[in-house]
Amino acid sequence: LVGPIKGMRGMWSACAVMAGLSQGGGVGLSLANWMVHGDPGADIWAMDVARYGDYATLAYTNSKVRENYSRRFRITFPNEELAAARPLHTTPIYDRLTDHNAVWGAGFGLEHPLWFQDKGLEPKEDITFYRSNAFKNVGEESRAVRERVGFSEASNFAKYKVSGEGSAAWLQRLFTNSLPKIGRTVLTGMLNPQGKIVGEFSISRIGEEEFFLFGSQAAEVHHPRWFLAHLPENSKIRFETLSLSMVGLTVAGPRSRDVLQKLTDTSLATKDFPFMSFRKVNIGMAPVWLSRMTYTGDLGYEMWMAPEYQRYLFDLIWDAGREFDMRLFGFRALITMRLEKNFGTWFREYRPIYTPLEA
Repeated sequence: LVGPIKGMRGMWSACAVMAGLSQGGGVGLSLANWMVHGDPGADIWAMDVARYGDYATLAYTNSKVRENYSRRFRITFPNEELAAARPLHTTPIYDRLTDHNAVWGAGFGLEHPLWFQDKGLEPKEDITFYRSNAFKNVGEESRAVRERVGFSEASNFAKYKVSGEGSAAWLQRLFTNSLPKIGRTVLTGMLNPQGKIVGEFSISRIGEEEFFLFGSQAAEVHHPRWFLAHLPENSKIRFETLSLSMVGLTVAGPRSRDVLQKLTDTSLATKDFPFMSFRKVNIGMAPVWLSRMTYTGDLGYEMWMAPEYQRYLFDLIWDAGREFDMRLFGFRALITMRLEKNFGTWFREYRPIYTPLEA
């Protein structure tokens, strides 16, 4: 666990090293670079203290450490999910998705559906170096999105809100793309002084000095560290990490517009609600921030709402999608489809060892 401690200026961590003699030189070099130059000089995510959030309590840590040490010399299989300290964080529709036979994964302490097992079969993935029992179902989920319409949880993204006098000018200095107009979204990178990628976000503007940022959930401590380090002194800018105070759902596929149009008086026609639009609308009785974009690359919509509305919206949209043979899809299908569309993601294609051209 290496790096600056959140909320404690000048406090650094260099601990939890299992083999101190062999790793000490690299840890020391990284910390020295970081303290002197403001950058560790390499991609050190595998030991960055920012990999963990406030969910990593002492009890959580004890459970995960015991699990990890007991497996030290065991083979780790592709896509293997470990059970210790789970479930911890769940969204309001956790039971709904469990009833649909979700196979669960966890990221940054939050449970999210990986894929959906057939009814009557145990919702568990076989660990193997070959194609697992998930392969057929993930393929069917992907085809449902490409050919009809799919429905999924979307809460496992980091969500931030930036507001206050000077917000627009500050964000424009940090990001590579021009800021959007009100009611619009753009995708943008964030670079360090060496021109390397330190972040990738979608940014939605809801006022002259008011924005939502959406990024990698795994970086929910990592990215705020960068933002807050570059916040002007004595500024009136407010940077908020929203976490689970905002949750999400997504509908994607050629019939996604038909599903949602049944539930809102707002016209979702392309001329009225074009690609990359971001507006507050009512879906049924619930207010949502509706975004005309998806990570699958299809016609589709992301909906962001207060957690108290998520169960109502899930039931409403699921019922509306029955006539279109709508299918639930999980994170595995999402990753498959974003790769087909050549969409990059943080910590995989986008890392602080790459420039935008290299990525």
